[in-house]
Amino acid sequence: MMELNWFEDFMELAAVRNFSTAAAARHVTQPAFSRRIRALENWIGTELIDRSSYPVKLTGAGETFLESSRELMREIYRVRDECRQQARAGIEAVTFSALHTIALSIFPDLLTAMEARTGPFITRMHATDFYDCVESLALGRCDIAFCYSHELGPPVLQTGQFASKVIRIDPFYLVSKADQQGKPVIDPATWPRDRDLPLVAYSSDCFLGKVQTQLMLDMQKTGLSFRVTYENSMSEAVKRMILAGKGVGWLPESAADREVERNELCLIDSKSVALSVLAIRKQGVGSAALERFWSNLREL
Repeated sequence: MMELNWFEDFMELAAVRNFSTAAAARHVTQPAFSRRIRALENWIGTELIDRSSYPVKLTGAGETFLESSRELMREIYRVRDECRQQARAGIEAVTFSALHTIALSIFPDLLTAMEARTGPFITRMHATDFYDCVESLALGRCDIAFCYSHELGPPVLQTGQFASKVIRIDPFYLVSKADQQGKPVIDPATWPRDRDLPLVAYSSDCFLGKVQTQLMLDMQKTGLSFRVTYENSMSEAVKRMILAGKGVGWLPESAADREVERNELCLIDSKSVALSVLAIRKQGVGSAALERFWSNLREL
């Protein structure tokens, strides 16, 4: 069974490249230290240290493992410190999973409004895609999931096992970069029908990508065709490329309202799709912090 000490031993050896020096720094004998490094290599399934040179070197696998082990140790100690702080404070954290757009553009204002009414919370947010968000809630990895819901997108959790609240309606509309007069740089209304309209698109497998696909089909019925110039699953990335003039694209209002107000982006289609922003939790009684958050959760 792998031991946490092995990671620390390996990182010390990687730093000094000498078994004797690393063993002294770790306060163990060199034979014991060597056995622990060998045990780590056995657990990984390959050699991490090239012992044929002096000072010793890391193998290719060792270099790869070094960076990963550093990140892992930082995360382990971060979580440990967070748990200790919560225990000292006597406050339970509320954990969330949310689509990237909701985590970046909606949740901060929601939390600010919530804390203004009820006092502070310790929160932990996992920003992810739709399917991982739903899975995290179903498997109990988060207390509350925030996701979009619309008939054009994939279905959300709707069995009696879950409770949900609509916290916002987030219009999803087509936008273009605006010129100095506030007019669209790319306008479908005047775009030649014999040329493809450049589109900054969502990945087809994400929630907004599925909604986008249906909207594209509707526009194609008017004679427009599209040419994807860039693709990403996150609204923030799509927005940046639209602002760079790479094409038109659909954005939720929450992600685009600031740029629209500044006349950096402009709406180029009066039609929009009303996305519901849902907060979803499992039925039953949760922690005091979760129940306080849920009972005070209301529409923005």
